[in-house]
Amino acid sequence: MAVRLRTLLQLLSLATAIGIPLSLQRVSADEAVMSATFDGKPWTASFTLAQTMQMAGKPMLNLSGTEQGSPTMTFNSMLALKDPNDLVGSYPLKTGSPANSANLNILDSGAMVGHVHFGSGEIVIDKYDAATKTISGHFDASGKDESGKPEALTDGKFSGIPVATQ
Repeated sequence: MAVRLRTLLQLLSLATAIGIPLSLQRVSADEAVMSATFDGKPWTASFTLAQTMQMAGKPMLNLSGTEQGSPTMTFNSMLALKDPNDLVGSYPLKTGSPANSANLNILDSGAMVGHVHFGSGEIVIDKYDAATKTISGHFDASGKDESGKPEALTDGKFSGIPVATQ
């Protein structure tokens, strides 16, 4: 429980530092799921979040998932929405832009021990269920860590992620 609370506080601190309020959604095996392969190993989020918001007058979606453990790994993306009422679409990741960006933060014992900025790849929202306000889709991303080492997130999938509105 202490690890879960520390992870939640770290995620909230990161969001507050960049000015993004978050609403977290608890993941259960029967509900929201997010997974991928990172550095050749399976990665599965312990909890996820998706939230629409306005930034600089544009509709945005923050989509992220955190795998708790040692280390704790959080995938975070910020997508510029094409239509705030229908989130379905392909969102290519771009370098040097806050919109359509993604990263992976790696924390161990509360300290940042790794950061990967993904400069290419794509997040695809295949389905938006307006009645349940959930999204499902897939993603792949490649980029570099702070030392310049190439990294990839492959075979990414997410389903049943509840979308909150700011």
